[in-house]
Amino acid sequence: MTASDIDELWVGAPFKPVFDQALHPALALLFAAAGLVYAGKFIVTRGDLGKEATFAAISSLALGLAVVLGAQACGLYL
Repeated sequence: MTASDIDELWVGAPFKPVFDQALHPALALLFAAAGLVYAGKFIVTRGDLGKEATFAAISSLALGLAVVLGAQACGLYL
């Protein structure tokens, strides 16, 4: 692969987000709320390792998406 081939890959339309940019703040808040709910469920759940792992995974995924969408709402595309 030559330098001109790499340059051709970068030329094109600018990045277009999956969701409309006006929806990013609302989606960030929605995912943050869902992540905090499942984090609370994780804290309250005692003794059942399967439920704790499930709640932790869902909470981590939702909070991670909230951070990414929050950054996109500010104009920083990760």
